[in-house]
Amino acid sequence: MRWFRSPAKINRFLYIKARLPNGYHEIVTLFEKVAFFDEIGIELRENGRPGIEISCPDWVPSGPENLVYKAIEGFMEASGLSFRAYVELNKQIPSGAGLGGGSSNCGTTLKALNAMLGEPLSTKGLFEIASLIGADCPFFVSDWTHALGKGTGTELEEVVLEPNWYLLVLPDFSVDTGWAYKNFKLTRQGDETIFEPRKGHWDYEWRNDLERPVCARFPAISRVKSSLLDSGASIALMSGSGSTCFGVFDSREQALDARNQVERETGYKCLITRTLDRE
Repeated sequence: MRWFRSPAKINRFLYIKARLPNGYHEIVTLFEKVAFFDEIGIELRENGRPGIEISCPDWVPSGPENLVYKAIEGFMEASGLSFRAYVELNKQIPSGAGLGGGSSNCGTTLKALNAMLGEPLSTKGLFEIASLIGADCPFFVSDWTHALGKGTGTELEEVVLEPNWYLLVLPDFSVDTGWAYKNFKLTRQGDETIFEPRKGHWDYEWRNDLERPVCARFPAISRVKSSLLDSGASIALMSGSGSTCFGVFDSREQALDARNQVERETGYKCLITRTLDRE
């Protein structure tokens, strides 16, 4: 069995531009991988009856609804290869946290299968499979640390930015991504939630348009952000659709100093991480 690290992500910004006819939203976001990982063990057997078997924690589905399962199915169909896959999924990234855990597992699995089987698919082919599974999945197929995401998040452009230290705050509740987007209300042009096309990743604001509906339902998110700022963070933001929030720090020492204060004030688990080195 071969093991692979599956990193979490944060969104340095998330602007929502429009609601699309298919129910999705047009967004502009900046993805960043961070050094906080799930681990995926994969064993392939090319002899015998094809199939997929996933061992994972009880709170993670192990059947066709699991994004790793979908990734393996999509890979088999696209490559024309037939095999039996045994997967052990060691989860550290919580579900419904805005950290892209399931999407990362999907993208990591696609890259792992391609490497283990002699690269039968191109990177473009892997991107196409990932795009059909989830909006965040293609980012995790890439080796990029940062990417500007447009459209539904699947139109990616590599960005090179300086690394940061982060204090992640992990509340004891999750936020459903579909609910968050459904409850976001687009406002007229000129309101603060509208992305300005003239801005790019070189002139962005640390902002998340989904904070408005999520904080209205989960006021604890606002309290977490205030605690991060009071502890010395230069920026405090919710990642993705939540519930994780992160504070930005100049050094690990500053993040360490802040961790005890934030854990004491919020009662939530905190962990220190940093921008993932380019793979």
